[in-house]
Amino acid sequence: MCRIFGYFGREFDSSLLDAARDAQLSGGPDHQHHVTGDGWALGCNRLSIQDPRSGFQPFTNVDGSVHLVFNGEIYNFRAIRDELARHGVHVSGDSDGSVLLPYYELHGDSFVSRLEGMFTIALVDLRSGRRLKLWCDPLAVKSVYYAVTHNGVAFASEIRGLAALVKVPLDIDAFAVDEYLNWQCLPGRTSLYRGVSSLLPGERLVCDGQTVVDRYLECPDPAEEEHTPGRLRELLSEEVASMSVQDSPIAIQLSGGLDSSILAMLLAQRRDDVTAFHVTHEGNHPSDELFYARAVAAHAGIPLQVVEVAQAELPELLPDLVTTLGMPNATPHALSAFVLFRAISQSGFRVCFVGDGADEQFGGYRRYSTALAMSDAAWPSRYLDRLSLIPEAEYRQLYTPGYRELIDSRQTSRQRAEQLLSCPATSRLEQILTFDRLHKLPSLNLRKLDHLSMAHAVEGRVPYCQPRISAFARHTDDAWKVAGSRRKQILWDAGAGLIPPVVQARRKQPFTFPVSAFMRSATLWDFVVDVLSRPRLCSSGFLDGVAVRKVIEEHRAGTDHSRLLWGLMVLEMSLP
Repeated sequence: MCRIFGYFGREFDSSLLDAARDAQLSGGPDHQHHVTGDGWALGCNRLSIQDPRSGFQPFTNVDGSVHLVFNGEIYNFRAIRDELARHGVHVSGDSDGSVLLPYYELHGDSFVSRLEGMFTIALVDLRSGRRLKLWCDPLAVKSVYYAVTHNGVAFASEIRGLAALVKVPLDIDAFAVDEYLNWQCLPGRTSLYRGVSSLLPGERLVCDGQTVVDRYLECPDPAEEEHTPGRLRELLSEEVASMSVQDSPIAIQLSGGLDSSILAMLLAQRRDDVTAFHVTHEGNHPSDELFYARAVAAHAGIPLQVVEVAQAELPELLPDLVTTLGMPNATPHALSAFVLFRAISQSGFRVCFVGDGADEQFGGYRRYSTALAMSDAAWPSRYLDRLSLIPEAEYRQLYTPGYRELIDSRQTSRQRAEQLLSCPATSRLEQILTFDRLHKLPSLNLRKLDHLSMAHAVEGRVPYCQPRISAFARHTDDAWKVAGSRRKQILWDAGAGLIPPVVQARRKQPFTFPVSAFMRSATLWDFVVDVLSRPRLCSSGFLDGVAVRKVIEEHRAGTDHSRLLWGLMVLEMSLP
């Protein structure tokens, strides 16, 4: 697991590589190095987990014609190493990254479709000309930002690293405000800055003087003879096994819900060095899940560390959170995850398993049942309203007339989202789940996980986002996923007899932060009002100052606008 950066094109300045390195140092504190050539550079900050004594990056082949850096984890690296040995290629050490360059030399570009794991890979191939290639894993668990210039491209794992490589200051993309209010984040192919993009799941960028972004060829889904709860449990057990081969101890983010409880039990069956971490929030809240987390930890026989988010910490935590995210993310529970990963790091852990992706794979959210019950043609817009910070008709009322005219001059964020949601699928449910898997999950959840965990030198591992689990979910009958008000049944049945009965009997509850309750305290309320008292969002012509002040006054008078106010606060603080 690392932070990577580099450029391709003679306009870039190699003296800026150290600044790009330093901007991403927290995600790769163990070893930093870069290699440069005529108009290109690749750099890596390493977080050493798998065999720290080998696997130093950048990787270079024998004659110096191919160079490679990567961020992520390759879980089938030992099988790849054995395949390479059968072809007479010896790979020393036990580092997962060491197999990548010789595997590319063996299979060419198709090597990436044979990888199991999460990754961003950057490679400069000097054979038969000069070419940069950049790949992102099938669900974009590991994000990468890039900026295309007249003569080349620069890239980095974090926006701060990319900004260090680009000579001119990055300008705000005026359309980003509309994207953010529609998605609660900046989706793939967009960013807060004009000219800066991020690769979508399963995309490849190639630059050889011209820059092309396309989807790489994925291997066909493996044939699964049965799609039953028992088979799903076997698959999850196999994935957990392949993802936990390192020597260092393992943490798990344990909410007390189904998804993380299954992972905790499977990990506890394999290893005796697993510790669960659970986050709570100062005060008494209906969303508190500590009772269930304790029950699961006791059932698994693993220790549980409880971390509390204190209200007094918020003014200090929030600026650090926004800086760490790099791109604005409106979900309040990002703060909970930030505090949790800080505690995990302070306790000496570098690997943490999380349950992200299970709901998008197997239909766990209530909004899926609601969307399937809609009988009118407007269901896509109503579904997308549930994903937005507030419904489209309401957030457009916050815009100045000039800004509404600007965004209506081209395809709006909502129109583009409706287009993505309308892609053909075998059923409405699969249409929705595909949209969530490829767009909402990577942009809103996985990018947040990547940035918040790596900011504390912790690698977040996501078994539910593994390719075999994704393929299994895609080919599972809809009735196993959503049937009326019953959701994610196949995963509930897969956990039967494994997780404690008290969890098996509970209702679904999302990982949350009690933003409404905290907003009633002077600590957070005063902070939010101060941030939004003279917002650049208004002075820059995006939002109407009268409309923003109305939201504040309505909340003060008793109408709960806490989620909207939180989201506007994060966006305002994200502006450079």
